[in-house]
Amino acid sequence: MSSDGGAGGWAPIDAMIRDVVDRGLLSGAVTMAWHRGGLAHASVIGWQDVATGTPMRTDTIFRLFSMTKPVMAVAMMILRQEGRWAPEDRLSDHLPELAGLEVLRGVDAGGMPILSPPATPVLIEHVMTHRAGFTYGFSDEPVDRAFRAAGVPIVPHDLPLADYLTRLARAPLAFDPGTGWCYGVAMDVQGALVERLSGMTLRDFMIERIFTPLGMVDTDFVVPASKRDRFASLYVLPGDTLLEASAEGPMPYDNMAHIPANALILPYDRIPAFASGGGGLVSTAGDYLRLARMLLNCGELDGARILSPEAVTEMTRSHTPPALLTGAYGTAPHVLRPGYEFAYNGVAVTDPVAADVRLGRDTYFWDGAAGCWFWADPTNDVAFVCLVQLLADAERLSLQFRSRGLVADIVAGGARHGGDDN
Repeated sequence: MSSDGGAGGWAPIDAMIRDVVDRGLLSGAVTMAWHRGGLAHASVIGWQDVATGTPMRTDTIFRLFSMTKPVMAVAMMILRQEGRWAPEDRLSDHLPELAGLEVLRGVDAGGMPILSPPATPVLIEHVMTHRAGFTYGFSDEPVDRAFRAAGVPIVPHDLPLADYLTRLARAPLAFDPGTGWCYGVAMDVQGALVERLSGMTLRDFMIERIFTPLGMVDTDFVVPASKRDRFASLYVLPGDTLLEASAEGPMPYDNMAHIPANALILPYDRIPAFASGGGGLVSTAGDYLRLARMLLNCGELDGARILSPEAVTEMTRSHTPPALLTGAYGTAPHVLRPGYEFAYNGVAVTDPVAADVRLGRDTYFWDGAAGCWFWADPTNDVAFVCLVQLLADAERLSLQFRSRGLVADIVAGGARHGGDDN
């Protein structure tokens, strides 16, 4: 099923998706685009479950993984505009359990970590921008081995907050706060901050302050029994054959060979003890489009004001020091560079020409491990969401990056220019 809200000519997006589905490289996708005040495109292609032949549907529920992070930023900005925290606050002022964090300086002759206090304290600004030094523990580097040894989960689910903080306090930082950039558990630390600052669980806070007022009826950290028939199966693509992902199998990423699959692939069958602000949400394309539209509309949607315009601007602008825009930082496939910079929990496009991307200035976006992606582009008045369930999609199919060029052509009436459409 595909529908265009006008004569926008969005067929190239469907053709891109249908091609990989027909070749057996993707189970399916739900795509939605909002442009110039209306729904410009809604498309449902492929299968919710390949083995059973269950078709994808408009309200299919997807694992967001790291597309949870922009939602986490919205939660933090709600508290920011209420004066509950400031970027210059020390993290330990709000989470004293983390007052003793140390930096890994190397290993001794016996392979034991060499630790010392950080040269500067961890600030909330660092936690909002992956500059605190927290990692995910993916690799076999010493800092990641030490991080795994501390028992910090990639997606905290059954681990209560107090236990999570106890483990995190034992884990080393990868560098002195503010001096580097490392993709890691910082957004789960933000979840702890929300719980501490609001007195609510992260799930309850998001439901009350974000999901309910925005009408995001299927976004949650759990998929209840009444909705399981809409929950998409998750796939991997180790070669040219699509396989259903298994919690008992290996991770599909080379840099995650040391991580068991069940650390990422969760059942979502119960309310988590401590919800993951970094990767725990499930949602539908329609729900997430409402979040993107809220950002596009300066914090308000259909009479519900979630954020002030100033809070949206602070969340979606660059917070990356020039010293980190060298091409040496970021996470594949998002290399930070001039014009392609990190905001709060997502990328801000500050200069499309310098970044060589086909997105408007001030676009804010992020994606997830299962290939989902979105962007909110105020310059071109576009909000775009595509949800799929294929781990490692960004490296294999490059759908996100191909879609940028297609959408740019569509909104520009077919005018073509360089960047991002290879």
